[in-house]
Formats: sequence, C-alpha cells, structure tokens
Amino acid sequence: MVKKKGAWFKNNLLYIIIFVAVLVVDQVTKYLTYTYLEEKVALIPGVLWLSHIINTGASFGSLQGQNALLIWVALIVLGVLIYSYDTFRTKTEKIFYTLILSGLIGNLIDRVLFGGVTDMIDLGWWPVFNIADSALVVGVLGMIVYEIWKKIKH
Repeated sequence: MVKKKGAWFKNNLLYIIIFVAVLVVDQVTKYLTYTYLEEKVALIPGVLWLSHIINTGASFGSLQGQNALLIWVALIVLGVLIYSYDTFRTKTEKIFYTLILSGLIGNLIDRVLFGGVTDMIDLGWWPVFNIADSALVVGVLGMIVYEIWKKIKH
C-alpha cells in the first residue's frame, strides 16, 4: 500500500498541535517566571500562588543535585517513547502519549539549558510544579486509568 505524501502529518495533526501547545505554554510560563517573578504572589489567597523555584531534582524534591543523571534518564525514556509510538493505537492513547512526551521534553529543555527545572504553580500543600509536570501527570495517570478501563471493559 502506497501512502500519500503528507498522510502522516494529517493523521497526527491533533497530536502535533497538543505537543506544540503544551511545550509553548510550558516554556513561556517558565520564561516569564524566570524573568519577572521575584517573590511569591498570591493569585487566589489561601489557595493558589506563583512561586519561583528551581528544582535540580525530580518529583517531590527527590534526587536533588542529580541533574546529569536526570538528563540521561529523560533521554532514555524519550528514546523508548519515540521507539514505541506505533504501539499506541487509539486516539486516547496517543493523546496521553503526547502529554507525556511534551512534559518530558519541556522539563528536559530546562535541565539542559539551566541546570534545573523552573517551577511556579504553588498550591501551598503540594510541591511547586509547572505546566510540563502537569502534562506528565495527566498523561501517565490517564494512560494508567485508560489501560485499566480497557481491561475491565473486555
């Protein structure tokens, strides 16, 4: 079967748009935080703040100062994700995959360029996080829930 020129792009346009949107919003918010946010700002007093934190570790502050290790781990995971793209068949799987990929790359950019990840979303009761972290969490949890749902359904 001969594929039409541009078919891959057309078939994946939604995922490309999601990927670019998450990556752009993530990088713009990090840039604005890095450039302009000098002190904690209450957006919704008692509920939501903006704080400028540079995280040189991983989730929940683990592996602090292990930026080089975390870059290598991210590159390995990125390679596995790219290699396994064709295993994701449904639109739902591909959306969650895209969120994971964009979050991983968003934080990887920070690690490579700045030696740590810029975080800014502060709920007060949870570690400060960013858009890329949110995309990763939604992607991973969404994929887990979706896989469980598929098993229950069949």
